[in-house]
Amino acid sequence: MWINNYEVKINRKNVKNINLRVYPDLSIKISAPKEMKRSEIEKMMIEKEDWINKQLQKYEQQKRIPKRNYISGEDHYFNGKRYILRVHDSITPCIKISKIKTIDMYVKENTSIENKTKLMDNFYRRNLKKKLDEYVPKWEKILKVKAKDYHIRKMKNRWGSCNTNNKTILFNLELAKKKDSEIQYVVIYELLQLIEKKHNAHFKQLITKYCPKWKIYQETLNEIL
Repeated sequence: MWINNYEVKINRKNVKNINLRVYPDLSIKISAPKEMKRSEIEKMMIEKEDWINKQLQKYEQQKRIPKRNYISGEDHYFNGKRYILRVHDSITPCIKISKIKTIDMYVKENTSIENKTKLMDNFYRRNLKKKLDEYVPKWEKILKVKAKDYHIRKMKNRWGSCNTNNKTILFNLELAKKKDSEIQYVVIYELLQLIEKKHNAHFKQLITKYCPKWKIYQETLNEIL
């Protein structure tokens, strides 16, 4: 099946509901119940065409954004805000946030992009961990659930992932660039999977109850930073 010159891969599974996803590599995948007719899938695709085009456009734009070189003048984001990077020659590597909306990177003059990336990633990781150490226990208490552990990793297609079998949650390092409200939404979303594993009507009721603005956060999380 194709839509706007993009191939749609259909995977029939033992599931109750149809699931449509558009990925950053511009692939489109559908998981559908085995007994669902092709005409029903095609109807759903037509109904979702505007949404699909919006996602494809977003990821196409993202592919055009140049990779970070970590030089003075670049835009970088932290806590939902835009900062200008300033690189300083220093023996002691570190990252500092300025009140005048700059991120100051202190590194040796010939530091490689790879090492600059690691320095920035460590800065993001430390700050995101502080927030997760606050938000995860907070929402565990509210939702009356308990995650065994949680970790921060770089992920391409997800903001978070919950392994309901061992109750371990992964959070995307990129969340460090996002607003606190958006981070909390991801925390709530992942913890709720310890109550309801499937993304069904019950799950939507729960996420709406505990995070009424979840649809807004779902949209703003995918804005390109």
